[in-house]
Amino acid sequence: MLFPFFPLLLLTLPSWARAQPTQRACNNSPLLCSKPYDIITHLGAHDSPFVRTPSNNFNSFGNQFFNTTTQLDAGVRLLSAQVHAVTSPTTGLREWHLCHSICSMFDVGLLRDWLLEVRVWLDTHPNEVVTILIVNIDAASAVELLPEFSSADIARHAYVPKTGVGVTPPPSTPSASSWPTLEEMIDAHQRLVVFVTNIQPDSNNAPYLLPEFTFVWETEFEVVGLENFYCLPDRPGGLTLDTAKSSGRLFLVNHFLYWNQAFGIQVPDVRFLNVTNSMSGVGSLMDHMRDCGQQYAQLPTFVLVDFFNVGPAIQTVDVFNGVTEPVGRRSVSSDVFDRHFGTIHRSGGRERWSVKGEYGALLAFWSLVFLS
Repeated sequence: MLFPFFPLLLLTLPSWARAQPTQRACNNSPLLCSKPYDIITHLGAHDSPFVRTPSNNFNSFGNQFFNTTTQLDAGVRLLSAQVHAVTSPTTGLREWHLCHSICSMFDVGLLRDWLLEVRVWLDTHPNEVVTILIVNIDAASAVELLPEFSSADIARHAYVPKTGVGVTPPPSTPSASSWPTLEEMIDAHQRLVVFVTNIQPDSNNAPYLLPEFTFVWETEFEVVGLENFYCLPDRPGGLTLDTAKSSGRLFLVNHFLYWNQAFGIQVPDVRFLNVTNSMSGVGSLMDHMRDCGQQYAQLPTFVLVDFFNVGPAIQTVDVFNGVTEPVGRRSVSSDVFDRHFGTIHRSGGRERWSVKGEYGALLAFWSLVFLS
């Protein structure tokens, strides 16, 4: 009853979907090796490098509790990050930093260092296909980003589409996908797909830096309230349900909540994580993905979540991918870590925010006076 659209999909499954699993495990499962990249749902860590830790006093702008390497170890296969231009105090030149919103609030260092972390992981996991989504806040050109990828020596893993860097692939059909299978990408040594916003295609210098909205469309990303997760296209503009599906673009579901603070500031909403990342209920990851799958008669290619370990979100994605026995994954705690603001508790089948400790009174006052 959870997936009434599945019979429709099963009737049209091509031969690659009915093939016997191979010995190789791709993206943690032998069942996924023969499936095209666009047919699989890839779990994404929204703002992957922005991690709440004791060392940064559990920065409220952090979107994850574990670093990128741990995310990948645990089954995340899409990593998003915000990139900003920062003037170096020593050279006076522009550097490309990973910052949340603005660099004075949360700067976690150079883009090239984070790319190196991803490259090291790819080198030691030869059967995994990973996607990076760079939110290019200050519109770095392909030429400006090239040194970051060169320094990390990661471009050698990158996927280059046959249709070209600036051309939307034709829509996939039940009998023919526009994207290669995971094992084809692995065998071709093109296991890293890189999407970048606000960038002009540059087929000569960087044919692997794919303009995001040429290849991907997204649902609404500034959601406040569990009841506000929808499946309508939000970016790029001008798409409808029908034109989004027929455009050939991949389907990305944003599934995370913001918490409005004073002065228009938004931070990741940790109060309802055990609902947001769960497998049932209004505002749950399972219901959102199911609803979108029904509306489009196809599953999302990507789903982005905050605090991926809670739920854990990977269990829902496994259901949609048909994965029951994942191979080579690291198990991590599904707890919510936040020593300032308290813990998530269950109450009557729904989660509620429980304020405790020395910050309890301060948070209660802040919530009453400032929250919208």
